Amino acid sequence: MRRRPWIGSLVCALWLVLPAVCADNTDWSALDDATHTLLAPWHESWSTLNQDNRARLLANAKRWQTMDAAARDAFLRRNMDWQSLSSVERGRRRAHYDAWQALPPDDQTRVRSAATQFAALPIAQQAAMRARFATQDANQQTDWLLGPSTGGWIEQARALFAFVPDGERDATLRMLQALPSDAREQLFTLARRLPDDQREQLRKQLLGTAQAQRVALLRQRLAQ
Repeated sequence: MRRRPWIGSLVCALWLVLPAVCADNTDWSALDDATHTLLAPWHESWSTLNQDNRARLLANAKRWQTMDAAARDAFLRRNMDWQSLSSVERGRRRAHYDAWQALPPDDQTRVRSAATQFAALPIAQQAAMRARFATQDANQQTDWLLGPSTGGWIEQARALFAFVPDGERDATLRMLQALPSDAREQLFTLARRLPDDQREQLRKQLLGTAQAQRVALLRQRLAQ
């Protein structure tokens, strides 16, 4: 019973980590007493919440109610650990989670396999690998978040397209990732032949071209 004042904040924390599984327009008066208790912090604003937020809260309240005592205690410990982190560390972990979610399934499988192999190494070897990682610059460390497939060519791409405007970096990365591997190599071969200004024009031309037509454009440019 002494944990009851924590319930609202726990549901709020669950809101951040669990997805909404359905849309729901349930009126507050239609909710049962247990759900009222869990969602008490949102009582006054319930009618003004949008559909997605209301559905997320209801789904997470239901999830909490289905947890047994061990699962609730485990979540409480994880929540306390999370709250103890600095805002910088929370931001770093959110970025890592978002990067993981963005990886294609094959890359996730490769990363899981690598993690299993890493965990099996002697502690001293793990520490040495972490130390080597810590010596890398920020760009190199960030590259690891892109996954093994992109990691195989990202340094080459960064060297060839070193002056991409901030507002176009994400679009350029997505464009490069979407290219078939042979077309991407053709692009790198072509880019190495061009002076900086023409290389930048080529990048912008590719961004302005539909994905299905980019391969043909690269072949055409290589044949010139």
